[in-house]
Amino acid sequence: MNASQFLSNYLSFMTSFGQGCIFEAITASASDSAAPEKKSGAAPSSDSVPEVVDATPDTGLDPTILNSRVALSNEFKAQDFGAIKDTATLNLAYAFGNPARRDWTVQLDLPVVHYDAGRLTGVSSGSGFGDVETRIGHVFRSEGIFRWAAGVEAEFDTAGGPPLGDGIFRLSPIVAIVMQPCRTFKFQTFVQFNQSFITETGVSEEQEIHLKPAVNFDLPRSWYVYSECEEVWGLQHHGNFSATAKVEVGRGFGVRGEWALSARCEVPLTTSSDDYTVTVGCTYVFQ
Repeated sequence: MNASQFLSNYLSFMTSFGQGCIFEAITASASDSAAPEKKSGAAPSSDSVPEVVDATPDTGLDPTILNSRVALSNEFKAQDFGAIKDTATLNLAYAFGNPARRDWTVQLDLPVVHYDAGRLTGVSSGSGFGDVETRIGHVFRSEGIFRWAAGVEAEFDTAGGPPLGDGIFRLSPIVAIVMQPCRTFKFQTFVQFNQSFITETGVSEEQEIHLKPAVNFDLPRSWYVYSECEEVWGLQHHGNFSATAKVEVGRGFGVRGEWALSARCEVPLTTSSDDYTVTVGCTYVFQ
């Protein structure tokens, strides 16, 4: 299947699925109509269902819901020829701005990487600090069925190049939209453009467009399921295309759902040096 066929089939499925959810939202009762998550700092109602049952955990998947949080994750990536890349990342996010509903965020990713070259020749195994990433974002519309945000991400060549890092300094403008036609379902997507400005010797310039359509289902007792298909067009390689399917399952804990545990699996849908990726994470949200 070529890139255009894959993208056409995927978008057709997502459109049909979204139309079904919108029809459900129109015919549902008022209690099931679109309702954004609880505003930061809002006091719980005395007659509401306990939040330990219905609280939606915040792991940063929804770009229009901002909270200050700290997260620790571990990504295990199995690659060709028995190579393995294991990355532990500390993510720090600070939300500020509108007191009723935070509309600005600054974030920092601090990775530590272990790489085992396996049977690859000409590549050395090693461990050390990975490439630091920072981002700043602003939510332009934070309530209602349709919400959107934009920001910019920067990756710094703190690892000193492959295999622990990418060997580039890049900037990436990002636009994100979220559509929530009913209380328990979201459709969202990111559009991200990566442009490298400084590269290590022997590292190719990066110029890519990333499209990340996704669906998110809120389940009873603070469980959720998130599914994403990331498509990448490498412009420097005359439109080279790749796609990866991702599924994440998680659950919130705590009186206010301030803790969340998650597990994600990623499988390439096109030719790739990665066989599969598994990520587990723990998030604490300051409320």
